[in-house]
Amino acid sequence: MEKEKSLVSRLIIPAVLLLIIYWLLLSLSWLISLILVSVLIVYILYPLLNILKERFNLKHGIASAIVFVIFLLLCVLLLSLVIPVIYYEISELVDAFPHYVQRIQEYVSWLSQQTINLDIEDEVRGYLMNLTENLNMAVEYIAEASISLIGGTVGFFLVMFLVFYLLNDFQAVREQIISLVPPRYRQDAEEVVSIIDTNVGSFIRGSIVRCTIVGIVTGVVLAIIGMPYALLLGIIAGLFNFILYIGPYIAAVPAVLLSISPLTPSPILVIIVYVVIQVLDGMLLAPYVLGRIVKLKPITVIVSILAGGQLAGLLGMVLAVPVAGIIRGIVEMIKRGKIYQGPT
Repeated sequence: MEKEKSLVSRLIIPAVLLLIIYWLLLSLSWLISLILVSVLIVYILYPLLNILKERFNLKHGIASAIVFVIFLLLCVLLLSLVIPVIYYEISELVDAFPHYVQRIQEYVSWLSQQTINLDIEDEVRGYLMNLTENLNMAVEYIAEASISLIGGTVGFFLVMFLVFYLLNDFQAVREQIISLVPPRYRQDAEEVVSIIDTNVGSFIRGSIVRCTIVGIVTGVVLAIIGMPYALLLGIIAGLFNFILYIGPYIAAVPAVLLSISPLTPSPILVIIVYVVIQVLDGMLLAPYVLGRIVKLKPITVIVSILAGGQLAGLLGMVLAVPVAGIIRGIVEMIKRGKIYQGPT
């Protein structure tokens, strides 16, 4: 009886602890997201902080304050330049939206007629017939998402607050975490922290450079061929390009839908533009900017992104690749260890 009770307790206690941890993660998901975003920003800014300390012999606190002010001014500059143009383009898009819905309905009607002529399955025909209703639901979703901008504004200021203090205490926090590890494993802990720094910091900084170039090139080329809302589409392309392999296809969808109007370039031309830019990104930018960081096979990246999106939404899709890289680095570290290799 005592053995059975001991076995039951050993099974129940971990299960209860896992449920409590899961409940805490769900309850604090908003706060956890803010902390993760703040840490990512700090990883981006930290090399500049080190440059100010090493080259100009500034104290850590003064260098942190200067970096934070530069970051804040850059955010204000970008917002003041980009937001008015985006607002204007979105206002035009909202005014023209009934026209695009009408055009899409015409295409849907034509496709539905083709399915009848070709005797395609009823499920496919029903999906096409309900496509307009699905578009209306998407518009309602966008309207609801716009209300969340208020919460986003609050989150923005909280992120700024966290970034300011993390910049000043980031190194100290890392050292304290390492100091909690027993001395015999401290060297391994330092190596794990180094793996995290490489995969997270380098990946995010490299992705920012790569996505900025893709966004600017996309916006400029779309403007040259006469595509409306070029700036908005360029920003969408740059943002979604953070999601390797999958993001570019998501970013191309609104551009293709908007190109069905007679007043816009041909959808085929728009598709060609996105395909060419992504080919150049895959052949030039990604290998040089991320080649040394992302040493993962494409199938591993895609599975990681899908899993990250399922677990943590858009933020999870962005973080999926560096997390997969961290796991790969830790596995390689374990393989180099004495326990894995065994006695020689």
